[in-house]
Amino acid sequence: MKQYINRRDFLKAAGVTAAAAALAGCGVTSGSTATASSTAASSTAAAGKYDDVKADVTLTMSHQMAASHSINKTAEEFARLVAEKSEGKMKVDVYSAATLGTETENLQALTNGTLDLAVIAAEFYANYVDEAGCLCLPFVYSSYDDCAEKLAGEAGTTVAQMILDKTNVRILDYYVLAFRQIFTTDKPLNTVDDMSGLIIRIPDSSTYKETFTQLGAAPTPVAWGETYTALDTGLVSAVENIPESIMSASMQEVCKYVNVSNHIIGPTTISVSEQVFQKLTEEQQNILTEAAKEACEFGLNATKDGSDANFDALKGAGLEVVDTDVDSLKAKINYNAYACAKTDVGKQILTSMGVAL
Repeated sequence: MKQYINRRDFLKAAGVTAAAAALAGCGVTSGSTATASSTAASSTAAAGKYDDVKADVTLTMSHQMAASHSINKTAEEFARLVAEKSEGKMKVDVYSAATLGTETENLQALTNGTLDLAVIAAEFYANYVDEAGCLCLPFVYSSYDDCAEKLAGEAGTTVAQMILDKTNVRILDYYVLAFRQIFTTDKPLNTVDDMSGLIIRIPDSSTYKETFTQLGAAPTPVAWGETYTALDTGLVSAVENIPESIMSASMQEVCKYVNVSNHIIGPTTISVSEQVFQKLTEEQQNILTEAAKEACEFGLNATKDGSDANFDALKGAGLEVVDTDVDSLKAKINYNAYACAKTDVGKQILTSMGVAL
């Protein structure tokens, strides 16, 4: 029988030396021909009939998830589509697992033009543009298709333009991820009362901080790559995310309960530095835009197709499934308290989404 080492034991054995070595091997050069160390790139999706074609443009793309995650598969599909549509004249190297920095760092690098492309979740943009928080409020989407429709409509397009104007980062398209759940290490969450004082890891987002403060918890921002250790050492006792992300990061090893809350669909994006984008020809810009749209449709289908399987995997890993009283959570949410609801544009966006203020 094949034996597997769990992540806790692996981290003890490996320490941080390997991670430091990986980062030392990577370098990102600014501009539309940015190229990082080929040893770290995970993108093999574009390999094949264009291997022998010399690319005119090579772009570097970063994200936070493991190579097995659907976010990585979507990023590689984007790279494949770019190569296909450009007949090999454009290449995208995809770097997974935060090899090129945290999501916050990636967004700053896009703003500065020192990173070409990244998968950036909408909640990180809310730290720069209040209205971006409208897209990741709790309980505003009834289904994945409802989320996709709203992102393609007034809400998504308005926020994307505001982000471009404020951050110099262009959202090529939105990518719908699964409903987020709450995972705990020491107790089930039957009602909102069980969340009182709960130290829960959240992404570094003002919108998420407001949500879990309203729910009575003690939200604590932790970089995704540090969350396993934070749970294992007791720095936090809960984390909220999609089931696939928990499994791909081996957090089922340190969590006991999956509390079904369906509290947020946190859409992510395929984003490009505007400094990089403007250095491309119109044809190259269109290729990136078309490839992103098709890749995000690929990602939406992956989200739908993987929903049940990811829950089954959690059960198989021994996590207890708790049917949290979602109505008790909803009763605590005051949309008017969010920064995005305090501007005229934000109110207009939320009205277009059907959110009652």
